[in-house]
Amino acid sequence: MNERKKKMVEKLVIVESPSKAKTIQKYLGKGFKVTSSQGHIRDLPKSKFGIKINGKFVPEFEIMSGKEKIVKELKEKAKGREVLLASDNDREGEAIAWHLSYILNLDPRKKNRIVFNEITEHVIKEAVKSPRNIDMNMVNSQLTRRMLDRIVGYKVSPVLWKVFKYGLSAGRVQSAALRILCEQEKKILKFNPQNYYEIQAEILKEKTKLRFFDGEDLSKKPFLNHQNAQEALEYISSSRFEILDVESSESVTKAPLPFKTSTLQQAASSLLGFSVARTMKIAQKLYEGVNVNGENMALITYMRTDSYRISDVAREKAAEFIEEKFGKEYVAKKKVVKKSSLTQDAHEAIRPTYPGVTPESLQGKISQEEYALYSLIWKRFMASQMKDSIYTKEVVKIGDSKRRAIFELTFKKRIFDGFEKVMPTKNESTSFPDVKEKQEVLVDKLELQELETKPPSRYTEASLVKKMEAVGIGRPSTYATIIQTLITRKYVSKEKKSLVPTFLGMIVNDFLTKEFPKIVNLKFTASMEKALDGVEEGKSDWQEILKKFNDDFMKNLERVLQEVKSGKHKLLIPTDVKCPKCGTNMNLRYGRYGAYLECPKCGERKKIPSSSEIKFDGKMAHVEIKEAEVLDEKCPKCGAPLVLRHGRYGDFISCSRYPECDYVRSVNTYARGKCPKCGGKIIVRKSKKGRTFYICENNPKSCDFISWYEPSNFTCPEDGEVLYYKKKRDGTEVLFCQKCKKEYDISEFSKD
Repeated sequence: MNERKKKMVEKLVIVESPSKAKTIQKYLGKGFKVTSSQGHIRDLPKSKFGIKINGKFVPEFEIMSGKEKIVKELKEKAKGREVLLASDNDREGEAIAWHLSYILNLDPRKKNRIVFNEITEHVIKEAVKSPRNIDMNMVNSQLTRRMLDRIVGYKVSPVLWKVFKYGLSAGRVQSAALRILCEQEKKILKFNPQNYYEIQAEILKEKTKLRFFDGEDLSKKPFLNHQNAQEALEYISSSRFEILDVESSESVTKAPLPFKTSTLQQAASSLLGFSVARTMKIAQKLYEGVNVNGENMALITYMRTDSYRISDVAREKAAEFIEEKFGKEYVAKKKVVKKSSLTQDAHEAIRPTYPGVTPESLQGKISQEEYALYSLIWKRFMASQMKDSIYTKEVVKIGDSKRRAIFELTFKKRIFDGFEKVMPTKNESTSFPDVKEKQEVLVDKLELQELETKPPSRYTEASLVKKMEAVGIGRPSTYATIIQTLITRKYVSKEKKSLVPTFLGMIVNDFLTKEFPKIVNLKFTASMEKALDGVEEGKSDWQEILKKFNDDFMKNLERVLQEVKSGKHKLLIPTDVKCPKCGTNMNLRYGRYGAYLECPKCGERKKIPSSSEIKFDGKMAHVEIKEAEVLDEKCPKCGAPLVLRHGRYGDFISCSRYPECDYVRSVNTYARGKCPKCGGKIIVRKSKKGRTFYICENNPKSCDFISWYEPSNFTCPEDGEVLYYKKKRDGTEVLFCQKCKKEYDISEFSKD
């Protein structure tokens, strides 16, 4: 009876992830039961449009596939308990709280929503003391985004299937991001390199180059003519040089601002080599709690933020640490950062929850990637609370008596290291030369170098995030998903760090730019983000935004559908490939199984092997056909050489005399894990619909194993069952147990 009463008064706190639940349960203790919804539980249906439009826009939500068991458990746990909804403090989190409230039949008038920016004992205990109502403005803003994306994706994607091939997708923000990449690629393709010349020398034991000649600033207007550069070189060789001027000044290197989402993603990419998705995945774990000495500890504040704001408490804690560690002279005064018009400022900047927990104290206690990212965040935050570093600078100008040729040398010496105590920069202290004006100096090791202008750089994940933020498309919570979607859809490939639009991405972008200009227009996409902000702030009517967008969009869609039906958008891209029969330039077309060539004159068709390269400059496709690879192996049927080919279902080996000789065999690709039943090798296969499945090499002789999921060589810590690899919606890969349904981070398991 006492146990029953205890249960009746116990409060149920629902968070998004199991690891966060563990951390918060530790802080709240008795009287609270903390559980997890494991992310979203309701969404628009996959099998239909899911939005009723009859004067108003009404979403038709349903329980997500695979979440039925979780919903049932949540309902059971909520019985007889006061429920507190503690999903993330952003629009997505507010929407999750709203969905949970509906499913659990909670009183919408009751204050049952709690929010926090960091998972520390004090903050969590204060949050449960002051619940608030669900913020319907935030919910409506998220619902508007979801429905806008559904309208675009559901209506435009089938158009792409008709024009190109089945399986393609269009997204409101993803298409605008694709346009950024494609426009840059066109600039690169159109770029014509130009030769220019530099005169290099050694003066006062320092390497330098000619800065001015005949009054021209060569850093802005270099020598483009070899003869002019040669004449300048000869003039310098025959001239005497002296110190024209020594200018001394003080130089300040500003302490950096703490991280926000976009700057963290950029820094982790350039300094640690992390993808945006990987950065956010690790940051999520650091925020929710990682195992340190057997206890779950949340190490950073919320990682989806566009703000540089720091709480007074965190600032004071940092100041105490800095003063104790380095001295009072290193503590900076409170900094006021001017907010951008695009900044929502809902959260603090990303910072350590406990400034006194140094990276060194965690060495060996958390995973290497967690340690690397935490170190980056901790050092950046501490540096942001420290004073600027100060240098003295000397600029020495060297020239001939007529001052036609002038060299410049810059020397810097650090006099106060400031924030560089914790975050060293690339600034190097150099020894100042002992020189004075009119002192003669030797210009040595003169050399004329021929260089070439470089094309614009391709975007990396880091620079694309920076660009998206600058133009106002997407928000901190969406950057990783946008990039991952472009890669997953094969609109973009990654070459080292660069994001390179594929041929498919280029032609899809051209089609969308021409036929759905608003979708890919950066200013329009940014204006929609502002409109969503307006909904959250209670300044805009979300139904009006949806109506205005949908009315314009449907008129445009109806026109395009009519044109597609009439054959106007039949894809025929001219190429530089000559028809083998009549010599006419062939056109590139897209069929169900990809790109192929067709002659407009005689109708001859030619396959494009998958290893071929296709580049599109906006007018013509440049195709480099790479024929099937001839193998050092003879056909067992006729003795002709065998070749490696690529088909609908993967690579295969066949006779080079095909179709005269029909010998063919598959090329097996093997999975990472062994067969869970017999220990044999697992072969990767494709179904007729192109879906990957996994089958034992001994099937059907002695083993019947077959699975849609790739088995691993790891077992579940809970029940000892084999773990399988699974890709989640955001593109990240996890290990999961088919029996207990638990998911695990791959990095938690040994790679041996």
